[in-house]
Amino acid sequence: MLEIKLAGINNLDTIVELINKVTLHLHENGIKQWTYPCNRSEIEMDIKKRHSYVLLMDDFIVGTFSLKDIKDFDFFLMEPNSKYLYKIAILPEYQGKKLGMEIVNYACGYSRNLKSALYLDCFAGNKKLRNFYSDAGFDFTGDFPEENYMVSVFKYKD
Repeated sequence: MLEIKLAGINNLDTIVELINKVTLHLHENGIKQWTYPCNRSEIEMDIKKRHSYVLLMDDFIVGTFSLKDIKDFDFFLMEPNSKYLYKIAILPEYQGKKLGMEIVNYACGYSRNLKSALYLDCFAGNKKLRNFYSDAGFDFTGDFPEENYMVSVFKYKD
């Protein structure tokens, strides 16, 4: 059974371990979007602010993501009162099972209920993920600089 729920502080260690595992997997595949090890205090803050979620499969955490207001995140030229979906991570052994689409559908429904646009981004060099977001109904808004690489930003508006 698949379930998405708000992360609790008791999930912190599991989320940190999951994000670090996914980050190493990305780096092995030439995708350098995230830093290893991840910033534990940022994840803890997201959990405390109720921005972090976990994706459970039979009560086992297989993924995580965060969702928050754009006003909480100074990012490019996004519409005010929009939502930002970020830190999407699925354990490598669970990737390819349409779990990413479960996360996207959840976030789109959440934004739709609030009548707000939803934004997300990915490493500009990740063609597979860029195609996934386009196929999921997101419009490409452009490539923008982020630290030492470019990110592709996408917008979903129902």
